[in-house]
Amino acid sequence: MESALDTLLNTVLPGPLQALAWAIALLVLAAATPGLYRHLRQADTQRWQVLLVTVVVLAAMRGFNTAALQGVLLHFLGATIATLMFGAGPALWVMAAASLAGGLMGAAWHGWAADFLLAGAVPVAVTLLVCRLVAYFLPHNIFVFVMGNAFFGAALAMAASMLGKAAMTALLGGQAAAYVAATPLLMFAEAFFAGTLIVVIVVYRPAWCVSFDDRVWLWPQQPM
Repeated sequence: MESALDTLLNTVLPGPLQALAWAIALLVLAAATPGLYRHLRQADTQRWQVLLVTVVVLAAMRGFNTAALQGVLLHFLGATIATLMFGAGPALWVMAAASLAGGLMGAAWHGWAADFLLAGAVPVAVTLLVCRLVAYFLPHNIFVFVMGNAFFGAALAMAASMLGKAAMTALLGGQAAAYVAATPLLMFAEAFFAGTLIVVIVVYRPAWCVSFDDRVWLWPQQPM
């Protein structure tokens, strides 16, 4: 049986590819550190508690993987939720912690680094891109915020993660078709999960969602 360290380091990926994954993952976290620092410096006690609870919940979710086929890991991500609630920098660290928990539970996809990149960094980047596009091209109202950023953003984030895993699995000669087949179902599930939670947060605790500004999404200024 694999030890926790073996699961985190993983030996399935070829050595150079594994080293590259670790290098990119550490660079991503280094780039995200200023954003995390700013968030923590400005956070009050309640925001600290919300951040820690989110880390624990997303980490615990990694224990509920669906492994219908050997080596195929299907699970919720939560990256869109973390990005909308805390911003990209803190979200990357939250997802790194979730991947670490997945590794300790034996549910990391090809080790911590590869898992973090495809189940954390890529979905966060996709969510951030969707938010930018929604803010630029669509009207500013709460319906657009929820449907565009949360539902649509989470669906695309899941698709990018799953198709990335499928491409890498195909490269390694694994069960790539399983990831492709599961993608539409997981897109809908992730979108529903993220959208529902963000609706509850922006209605009852909007201060927990740093991406939601009521001056922009509830009472946008009319052009003169």
